[in-house]
Amino acid sequence: MMTASIQEQKRKRATAFPPATGAAPACGMLDVQWESSFDRLCYVISGPDLAIKNSNRYTKLLDALMSGSGCTEEEILAHGNKVRAVLFFAQDRLAKEGRLSGLKRSEKYVYQLAPVLPAF
Repeated sequence: MMTASIQEQKRKRATAFPPATGAAPACGMLDVQWESSFDRLCYVISGPDLAIKNSNRYTKLLDALMSGSGCTEEEILAHGNKVRAVLFFAQDRLAKEGRLSGLKRSEKYVYQLAPVLPAF
């Protein structure tokens, strides 16, 4: 029997990541319903300036993501940026379809985010 490649093992570990706790991250006009806590945490850590503004939180989150998934910092940040791109284009598409125009200032559009396929 062949053993799974290291990349496959990383993907499996990312899929099995424990549920994220705490307040959901802000995602523009979307109230994202995260199916993958790995996606959510990678989104958070890839935020602009998190490493600079809150280096302790960044380091703690990065350590948890690296030990939990086996991924490198570069892979985690690349995945977070991929999740950000998926959400950016989802919001752009919803706006073009007119689905965001009726929202009040404090309202968000509930958006179900299926797990994002990792690039690693």
